[in-house]
Amino acid sequence: MTQIFNPHRRRFLRNSALLGLGFAVSGIAAPYIARAAAQIRIAVNPGLENATLTALLNQQGYLRQFGVDALVVEAGGATGPFDAIAAGAADVCMISGYNGLLSRIEQGAPVKVVGAGMKKTALTVFARAEGIKGIADLKGKTVAVGPSMGLLHVLMLQLLKVKGIDASQVNFVDKGSNDQCYRAVANGEVDACCSSISHLNDKDGLVVIPEGNLWQELPKYTFQTAYASDAALTGRYEGLVGVMAAYGALYDYLMSPAAHDAFFDARRRAEKRLDEASAQAVWDFIQTQRPYSKDLSLSDEDIGYQQDIYIGLGGLSRKLPFAAVANMSAARTAAKLIG
Repeated sequence: MTQIFNPHRRRFLRNSALLGLGFAVSGIAAPYIARAAAQIRIAVNPGLENATLTALLNQQGYLRQFGVDALVVEAGGATGPFDAIAAGAADVCMISGYNGLLSRIEQGAPVKVVGAGMKKTALTVFARAEGIKGIADLKGKTVAVGPSMGLLHVLMLQLLKVKGIDASQVNFVDKGSNDQCYRAVANGEVDACCSSISHLNDKDGLVVIPEGNLWQELPKYTFQTAYASDAALTGRYEGLVGVMAAYGALYDYLMSPAAHDAFFDARRRAEKRLDEASAQAVWDFIQTQRPYSKDLSLSDEDIGYQQDIYIGLGGLSRKLPFAAVANMSAARTAAKLIG
């Protein structure tokens, strides 16, 4: 398969390709899969937060530290990394908020959850300062969440359920990404939104609704998961362990004050023009909430909670055994390597 070098993607590829080489995945072809067979292929969605982590992983040399021969595979869109892995074009995705994961596994995709990325949910509910003083005040209001049954919508439905509020009394609308949802509130198009904590320092007159911080209100929800193909778990296990150890070490470092300068350097590499307020909001969240863990493993209870949510919403038909959905052996072995 011809290597795809889209000029709009060059910066991401230059900063994140761990062997000095990156591929954009759109059409998946067998020759490409065969050519990358000797490497562990890490599927990455090139959004800003992921690109920052990839740049930091690269500049700190964690993959080299754990002896990993890796190739970063750029796969855009919410489903991109999963689609690449399910098609055999990548082996593992370490950072994904894709909420269709469990449904795709239930449908027979040869993929397992292998651990967690960010464990705490880095989202909150923003509104204009006037009129909305709490979650209950969303009744009768218009709330931007992105696609129906997408991550933002699902988490808002779960939040309302926890608070005992009838979701049918809230008008949810699709305004696109969480950044676009935030902008819709700032522009007066909607009353509130679910969006990223990266906007906490923005000066648009928006406020966080009391009880709107999802990492506090939905503490059992795992915001980002890591998943890998069944083939990688059997045929590239050592490489998978090395990748997970590298990310565990990265997360441990990132949650320490010592990572400040390296984090902002990585952010500058990932963002064409650094948004200082946004970068500071993300840094502050990481330092105060410590949303990661160097032990990436998830428990039966963690996976069961996710399944219960999606069964309740009709996204899953039944609760599968832990072993049918997840495999934490690589995560546990990786944690021992980090120490």
